[in-house]
Amino acid sequence: MVRASRVAPCLFLAAVIPTLIAAGLDARNISYVDELFQSIERQPLDAQEWIALRALRNRIRHEAARSSMSGSEQQQSQIDEVLLCAAGLLDERQFLEATGSKKTARQQLRYELKQLRIEILRLEHFTRHLQRQGTP
Repeated sequence: MVRASRVAPCLFLAAVIPTLIAAGLDARNISYVDELFQSIERQPLDAQEWIALRALRNRIRHEAARSSMSGSEQQQSQIDEVLLCAAGLLDERQFLEATGSKKTARQQLRYELKQLRIEILRLEHFTRHLQRQGTP
């Protein structure tokens, strides 16, 4: 009876320790998507861009946990989303530095659209300012 009571904890530890070690080693392996996020975060971003990037990272992690796609299919989808988001945030030089590749036509259009939105907001703000000054 004494031997049986000693064997069970040893078997339990023999099963748990390799699992914990494997989980710890797996946590050290950074996925390509996380590497992309880290390289994008090294670029100078304003507060709203940081928020957008963090929101995308959280959404991708949430979807990865719920997804039924295969690993490589899911990772390619995530990479495409990250690159498209980064293309909207970074200019050509920053994008090349962060990802190591040039923007595709779609990614370039995303950046230009963002720049147009910024310009429209700036002009709207300027117009409101002029209207306030012109009205007594």
